[in-house]
Amino acid sequence: MISLDSNEDCLPDIALDMAGHSVRGKVRSENQDHFLIADLKRLLTVRSSNVTHEECDRLVSSKTGHLLVVADGMGGHTGGDVASTTAVQSCAQYVLDMMHWFLKLSADDENDFLDELSDCLKLVQKRLWRRQKDEYDRMGTTLTLAYLLGGRMYVVHAGDSRCYLFRDGHLQQLTTDHTLAQKLVDDGALTPDDAKKSRWRHMLWNCVGGGSDVVDPEVSKVVLEPNDTILLCSDGVTGMIDDAEIRNIIDAAKSSDQAVKRLVDASNEAGGKDNITAVVTRVQGDATKSAEGFGDTLRDTDEA
Repeated sequence: MISLDSNEDCLPDIALDMAGHSVRGKVRSENQDHFLIADLKRLLTVRSSNVTHEECDRLVSSKTGHLLVVADGMGGHTGGDVASTTAVQSCAQYVLDMMHWFLKLSADDENDFLDELSDCLKLVQKRLWRRQKDEYDRMGTTLTLAYLLGGRMYVVHAGDSRCYLFRDGHLQQLTTDHTLAQKLVDDGALTPDDAKKSRWRHMLWNCVGGGSDVVDPEVSKVVLEPNDTILLCSDGVTGMIDDAEIRNIIDAAKSSDQAVKRLVDASNEAGGKDNITAVVTRVQGDATKSAEGFGDTLRDTDEA
């Protein structure tokens, strides 16, 4: 576990280049993937004042939080689309409702904040559980959410969509695939290469919905550095192209938009057997200064 000790309560913004894209692929009849890229900033609407506009602007200005979400739905013709749409909408509403947490965050609050992120997935779980009992059978979705604020990133995750960090030429998977195949790899019963061909590679033991009333969120936190690139994607990407090709595409791309388009195109050209979704964010500002005092270890993952 990394130490995130700091006395800074208000960290400056960092500049981010963000882009996302989602397509149906070549085989599926519809696209049940959904994604979201959003900025969260405190807004003060002045109706009347004898204070100058410049002074009011100082009151309005605030740190900006950035929300990235990828959801890959499952559960038949309509259920998967409803599940992933509900998940994305619920995450956005949850973050909006908890804006005081998401914009005013200190190191002392981080453990509680990670609990709040876990509660976000549990809220989505409850909503899907109610809907699937009333309308849809066993509908569910993967859900990978990343929240960026002041040089720090918090990730909450369930399923087999992924969050990657590309840094200094190296690509690291930050999330765990919650599949039976990965469990067998962890237990030593399968090799990683065998898992890629295993019939269990698409069988999820943990997702949002999917016939269960319980979700087990995985949470992690990362201190960002200048020139870091973050990728959230569905298994329509990772099932078609391997990490080496993903790394090469991100490394060669001149922008997040270019990286997203090349990842989607490469996944389609490799077969496009599933819906394809990618969200890419590049850190352009000096994240090192923004996160000063928040440790220098890359990753800390806790099972909530």
